Amino acid sequence: MLKKLFNIYPGEGLPTLILFIYYFAFVAISITGSAARDAYFLNMVDRKYLPLMFLAVAIVLIIVIEIYNRLSKNRDLTQIVTMSSLVFIFSLVLIQNHLEGWVIPFLYVWMEVITVITITQFWILATDIFNPRQGKRLIGLLGAGGALAAIIIGSSIKQYVSLFGSENLLFVTIGFLGVVILMANFIRPYRNINEQKNQSIKKDEQQKSDKSFTPYLKSLAVVIGLAAIVSRIVDYQFKMIAVAAFPLQDDLVNFFGKYYALTGIATMVIQLFITSRLLSRFGVLIAILILPLSLMIGSIGFFLSPILAAVFLSKFSDQVFKFTLHNASIQLLWIPVKNTVKTRLKPIIEGSIRAGLEGVSGILIFIAVTIFNTPIHYLSLSIVLISIYWINKSFSLKKLYVDALQSAIEKRQLNFEELTLDIQDQTMVKTIETALNNSDESQQIFALDIIKDIPLTPWKQSLNRLLKEGDVTVKKEILNISFYDENIINDQRIINLIQADKDLDAEAIEIAGKRKLSAALPIINKHLKNPEKEKRIVAAAAIRNIKPESSSEAKTLLINAFDSSNEKIKPLAIKQMSYDNEILPDDKLIQYLNDSSYVIRNAALSVAKTRRSPEFLPEIIHSLADPRSAIPARTALTIYNEQDVIKFLIQYSQDSNTQKSLVIGIIRTLKNYPTKQSIGLILSRINPKTPPIQVEAVDALIHLAREIPLEEEDIIITKDELIKTAKYAYEKIIALSQIEDSKDNQLLRHFLQNEIRRLIPVIMKLGIIDKPETPIETYIQYVLNEESDKLPYVLEFLENIFSIEDREIVNSLIDTISIDEKCEIARKRFDRLTTDLNQFLGYYISSIQGLKVALTMDYAFRTNNQEILNKVNWEGLPENFVIKDIITRHAQKHSDSLKTLPINQYLLDSKQLSMYSILEKALILKSIDLFESIPSEELIRVAQIAEEEQFEKVTPLFEEGDFGDSMYIVANGKVRVHKGERTIVELEKGACVGEMALLDQEPRSADVTVNADTTLLKISQDGFYELMSSNMEIMQGIVKLITTRLRKATN
Repeated sequence: MLKKLFNIYPGEGLPTLILFIYYFAFVAISITGSAARDAYFLNMVDRKYLPLMFLAVAIVLIIVIEIYNRLSKNRDLTQIVTMSSLVFIFSLVLIQNHLEGWVIPFLYVWMEVITVITITQFWILATDIFNPRQGKRLIGLLGAGGALAAIIIGSSIKQYVSLFGSENLLFVTIGFLGVVILMANFIRPYRNINEQKNQSIKKDEQQKSDKSFTPYLKSLAVVIGLAAIVSRIVDYQFKMIAVAAFPLQDDLVNFFGKYYALTGIATMVIQLFITSRLLSRFGVLIAILILPLSLMIGSIGFFLSPILAAVFLSKFSDQVFKFTLHNASIQLLWIPVKNTVKTRLKPIIEGSIRAGLEGVSGILIFIAVTIFNTPIHYLSLSIVLISIYWINKSFSLKKLYVDALQSAIEKRQLNFEELTLDIQDQTMVKTIETALNNSDESQQIFALDIIKDIPLTPWKQSLNRLLKEGDVTVKKEILNISFYDENIINDQRIINLIQADKDLDAEAIEIAGKRKLSAALPIINKHLKNPEKEKRIVAAAAIRNIKPESSSEAKTLLINAFDSSNEKIKPLAIKQMSYDNEILPDDKLIQYLNDSSYVIRNAALSVAKTRRSPEFLPEIIHSLADPRSAIPARTALTIYNEQDVIKFLIQYSQDSNTQKSLVIGIIRTLKNYPTKQSIGLILSRINPKTPPIQVEAVDALIHLAREIPLEEEDIIITKDELIKTAKYAYEKIIALSQIEDSKDNQLLRHFLQNEIRRLIPVIMKLGIIDKPETPIETYIQYVLNEESDKLPYVLEFLENIFSIEDREIVNSLIDTISIDEKCEIARKRFDRLTTDLNQFLGYYISSIQGLKVALTMDYAFRTNNQEILNKVNWEGLPENFVIKDIITRHAQKHSDSLKTLPINQYLLDSKQLSMYSILEKALILKSIDLFESIPSEELIRVAQIAEEEQFEKVTPLFEEGDFGDSMYIVANGKVRVHKGERTIVELEKGACVGEMALLDQEPRSADVTVNADTTLLKISQDGFYELMSSNMEIMQGIVKLITTRLRKATN
């Protein structure tokens, strides 16, 4: 009953209750501690020093929070809460026993520290447990716990004081700190800390900060700062008048208790019933104006009549409206700000700037009251003037907000994840409404994407209109985001879609199943006979969700789907069985998680994410090895406890039997887990001896360094590895300088050049690891794209980063100096450098990397280099067709020179040999722009799927309008491209035709006829797609070609 009333989903009840009590305890700490410290200070210390306490609080908070952040970094939050709360308890016990002298001002400041740290810990724990969507739904309930505490504790202080005296009020604070410790430990099992990361971002370059502080952010900072200044002045007036009205300490404490109870009631009412409605109806401007207007009215009243009732209105407005309407508006005003800018500037504006202004206001109050003897109520004039400026600034901020909101939507930067309440202001609603009504489908899709995690009610009319009139893609997205929301798309509409809309009936059936719509069963049953098998599966699953025992036919259909050889049917059936353990038990799901088909694995991963069983963890982690399953696997891991995931990831990565592809997948995943354990593992993998792993490890390390600064010893390790990697690169450059630039050596040289090219980003990233906010990726692209106009600036930048000893090594590596100059620098700078080509290639030929061995062996055979061949580990040669092809062909040509070598087991049957060797095919492919930028390793893979086809003179290859599913490369001979009798072009060796057929399935645009006896290399679309899906470098090469062609066409 209560769960339904408060919209609490299964599994959320107990953690919500614990956090409710936790927040109740925090507010109780704040009320009792603040009431005690204010009463003690105002009665036991000269009141003229109160403004200086505001300054002391600002300074101490900045220092203490910095120390706290350093001490708590990379430590378990539950332990941090326990230890810090014990420190607070011990300190308050000591203070309670020495309530005199300097201890009172210390308590005033220390109580503020306790409050700030305790609430910060609470919100971090809350975000560990609830994702943004859950948070928006439950945050109001948690806030109600705080309001309830204000009412109960505030109204109970009088009774406590009458029994035990106000001098013992801190014991209540101590008791609630004990409750905080208990709740922090009770909540530990529910923590899932994948979403919340301990971010500590270093200051960026000054130029970048200046650009980030846009007029909009400056206006926002001004409004936040003005609120802080006025709040301090009002707080001072309130406390001074209160102590004058209640000179006895017990009476003053009782008054503060009643004040907190009253503000608690008002805050709860406004938060639950007014904030969201006011913002939705009147917008952010009206909401943000209420605080300065109410403060101005209260201050005018206090200026005219300096009594407690008048200043009470100001303080009441500040306390209630600031923590409801004002804070909600500020949250909305941050939404259009880009995440990277927000992450950097929000703590500065809401932390440092606000605290600094509060401290400055304390000094100004002290000077005005103490030195110039200004009456307290005259300070209200400054509040009135500030409020007028504040109101004026709010109007300009509203205009800038609208512009920022529109710009964010156009740039697709709008993000509601940090919004902690389900609130939307009128401006935001209208802006998104405009996007939904835009004729551009992509704008509609984006608008749907940004509102998917917030209440859809403001856009109900537009969503229903689009569901009726929009494009099918838009309609499906609307159904996707309103699955459970009957208020948006009602049940009858879903039933109507099942009956009458063939484009949406499958989605509607699925929704009916998840909503358990019994009324839809008769119609869904008819779909068990649907001619489309996919819809039969969806219907069967929906029937199982609504009434499991109602149809044996549905059950049989689903069971049979698991035996289907169709790669569409089986994954669909798996996905539909997320909650059906009878048809899809966990042991069967584990089998699918290990399936050879990535499509089936991905379907199983989506179910595993839903079921959340720890026994799926090993299988999920193994899926990281395949790039096609890595993203679904990483998504599935996010629902598990962070420490459990890290433990498994480290365990598998340290296993010597783990495949390299899985190690790479694990390193990529660890980027999402910024902990000391993750960094330690990644640091152990940045050695240049395993280049593919090193590339991923360094990329992961720079990513983590941007979230949590590395320790000094970690940075020292990276600098050592930088020198090792640079030395490794220079050895390749020296080897390259000694290999003749000829056609026969082209693949080997290209392989070395590509290895050097891969090391340059690694070296540049390692060089700035202690300055991670540097936009090094941009500089790397300047270097790799050989942008000569920008290279001098990159070199100048690097010179200012690296030490004198390192800068020549690194800069010379990326500078456009000759290869001989680079070799000379290497010989001068490095000891024990491998400069002998035979020794260097000896390392290559004895490696376990197939292509490295193949290319080196081909070079050694062609040059009859016995010194290199003597280093071949014939018993441990990699199992590789290219190596066997090379050995067989050289054995046929030079049998005498190879007769002493143990090559018989590697010789291929003549039937296995094609006219062209794999290396020859790769060289032909290398001459085509489609494959020009693809690394040698990937080029060899493409060559292996290129089939030779022989054609006689005047043979049609294909005709205009034919279906295109393959491309052809001319290995020798000629082909004519023509339309009818009109020749467009004649192509010879090295040319290609039909290459766009690999990327689309459009009909052929011309006729092609073989003009002479010709050999063509044919690459089919299916084989190429399969190869491209598992090889990122090939995909990158294709994308680069397409973008280059687009730029040329645009120019």
